[in-house]
Amino acid sequence: MVKNGEFFVIKEMKQRGMSITAIAKELGRDRKTIRRWLREEYPETYQRTTVMPEKLAPFKAYVRKRMEEGCLNAVVILDEIRAAGYTGGITILRDFMRPLRPQVASKATVRFETPPGRQAQVDWGEFRVDWHGKKKRLYAFVMVLGYSRMMYVEFTEDQRLETLIGCHERAMRYFGGITETCLYDNMKTVVSGTDDQGEVVWNDRFARFASHHGFLLRRCRPYRARTKGKVENGVGYVRKNFWQRVQTFTDLQNLNEQAIKWLNTVSNVRLHGTTQERPVDRLIREHLKSPAVEPFDYVDYQVRKVSSDTLISYEGNRYSVPIRLVGHLVSIKDDRRGGIHIYHEGKVIAEHRKATGHREVVQNKNHFNGIRKDSVEKPVGQPSPRLMSNPIPEVAVRPLAAYDQLMDEGVMRS
Repeated sequence: MVKNGEFFVIKEMKQRGMSITAIAKELGRDRKTIRRWLREEYPETYQRTTVMPEKLAPFKAYVRKRMEEGCLNAVVILDEIRAAGYTGGITILRDFMRPLRPQVASKATVRFETPPGRQAQVDWGEFRVDWHGKKKRLYAFVMVLGYSRMMYVEFTEDQRLETLIGCHERAMRYFGGITETCLYDNMKTVVSGTDDQGEVVWNDRFARFASHHGFLLRRCRPYRARTKGKVENGVGYVRKNFWQRVQTFTDLQNLNEQAIKWLNTVSNVRLHGTTQERPVDRLIREHLKSPAVEPFDYVDYQVRKVSSDTLISYEGNRYSVPIRLVGHLVSIKDDRRGGIHIYHEGKVIAEHRKATGHREVVQNKNHFNGIRKDSVEKPVGQPSPRLMSNPIPEVAVRPLAAYDQLMDEGVMRS
């Protein structure tokens, strides 16, 4: 850089008629530099470069720590460090994270858009947690409404049918209704198999549940999992956005409280990348159907035939009913609160506490009141051998004249 003093020397030397080559040789400068300064009217002002403190510097250690824990979502980490005082933008954060995380290739898919209120998609996601020092598997029930992209998520300990039914009912309460159809993959609690024609055979109890609340069951086409892409993307979104925010939780209820808060403050109020609208705003246009007011468990019955020992079988245990119903069909309702209610012709004929074990027999003595004690014949005992003393042989008693006659007959024969 040419100093200010040299600038005026160059100008003066040019005014004395010196050529650019001569000026450059005299001052030891390049001719291009001389030519450039001669074109300028004023010398360039020197400015000291001020090194500004980097906004991300105090948070780099935290960002590295979160990435080592598996959180690679810059949006999630941005929310966390902003809460701690970070004032910079996401570009600085992404530039810092880029060389630290593996590159993930994305695949383009063709989306199937559904009209309002037509379809919801359901799937399970699997998550692992540190549970009292041991690795434990949890499951996330995820339901996504096809039109609005409104989401419901709930964490459970299993994927059993009763758990699935409960998750559906709580999702319907959260959304304020249900769509015309729900799409599933081949989860065993929903699909029992296929018949000889290849048609799906639905789980009987789950089909009754769907009928009770007025929605139709649809299965994802085999080998075409992308037809259920919205909910699969939803499971991925839960994993990448919500799960990476969870650092600790006290129990399953607390984890689900965090999930609901995330749904209400992040997932369902964000600007969706595909629709360019907030899911909560599009929900108004879904026009969902109202589910049944009465819970399914209150109206669902299972039929059993009373055996000859006045017992019926339910979930591996047996319960008594009045003896007069032997051979009849009765209906069982499990209230899922520890009670078993048994009906015949619409009337309650027996109530029991639900057995907690397996192969237990729960009886009510009053159920055997119809048996008359005097109507039972006393069994005839087998006669026992009797000990007898050895008897003296009996001798016939005859008069002496009989013997005399016998002797006379013997003499005459001889």
